[in-house]
Amino acid sequence: MKKRPDGRYQLSIMIGYNADGKPKRKLIYGKTQKEVKERANELRLQYSMGLEVDSDITVGEWAKTWLNTYKTNVEYNTHTMYGDTLRLYVIAPLGNLKLKDLKTAHLQKIVNDNSHKPRTVKIFALTVNQMLEQAVINDLILKNQALGIHLPPVTPKKEKRALTAEEFENIKALSLDIKTRCFVFLLLYTGMRRGEALAITKDDIDWSRMEISVNKSIIFKVNKSEIKYNPKTKAGLRAIPILAPLQSILREYVNSIDSQLLFVSQDGETMTKTGYRYMWSKFEKAIGTKDITAHIFRHNYATLLYNAGVDIKSAQVILGHSSIGITMDIYTHLDNRNKEATAEKLNDFLLQSLD
Repeated sequence: MKKRPDGRYQLSIMIGYNADGKPKRKLIYGKTQKEVKERANELRLQYSMGLEVDSDITVGEWAKTWLNTYKTNVEYNTHTMYGDTLRLYVIAPLGNLKLKDLKTAHLQKIVNDNSHKPRTVKIFALTVNQMLEQAVINDLILKNQALGIHLPPVTPKKEKRALTAEEFENIKALSLDIKTRCFVFLLLYTGMRRGEALAITKDDIDWSRMEISVNKSIIFKVNKSEIKYNPKTKAGLRAIPILAPLQSILREYVNSIDSQLLFVSQDGETMTKTGYRYMWSKFEKAIGTKDITAHIFRHNYATLLYNAGVDIKSAQVILGHSSIGITMDIYTHLDNRNKEATAEKLNDFLLQSLD
């Protein structure tokens, strides 16, 4: 321990060994001898626990390293989600902070920002938890500070809805160009995901069996798109029946195009996000609302399966759900709604009989 000309105290301690086997030392500074001794004891403890006490890596540096090292094999959209979250809510506000100096309070302040949507907060907490857990495993920090985050109360999920009877009839009667009309009917009568429908080719249609083979999906990237041939789960590989209302429009449209892909951009290439938005905007303009999304068609198809008496296991296969629990949730919700409707009918009948 020695006193520096600037009035601070200085102490040199060993924090490991260099590659050549010689001791690795670190200088510690403090305003008082007590402060220096406490800091020295803390570093010695960290060294004894295997921590890289000499690491000055910043939060921003580790965030980029974690993303590009440990998240390279995730889906494109998932990687983009992690990258955007880190860029906006970790690197921007905390990037210059040393990783070892990061505290739960820094993270909690971001969580408490009322301008963030609940989903944003949830994704932020998920991301920093994984990022810091890996930092602990890599001996960069002793504790995962994200474990102390207090998330706001979970708000009930907005109930997924199907099309109303009026919407269903209006859609069937819309005046659309054949391409847009075929795409809308494909969603309406197959329950396919948007990306799956956009990836359908002529070879996927078996007219003899009246089935469509679902085996790939379109992935939208920044200025392009690509076809992904390996679904997240095996459940994504399935055959969907071509229902009667879809047959004529599908056959007419297939016979009118030269491309193998059913839906392409104006330049004849794989449908891009811009191309899709342009096509979907035609539907929105015709129906007069932006409240109907492609996913509502999927939920509507699940409702059709339920109303037609299709069993849960068969519905799971047709919809391509990875877990039967997802299908059961939909069917249970519809069961409960039907019970409520039945109760109302019984009450109405009893009230009328009393009159």
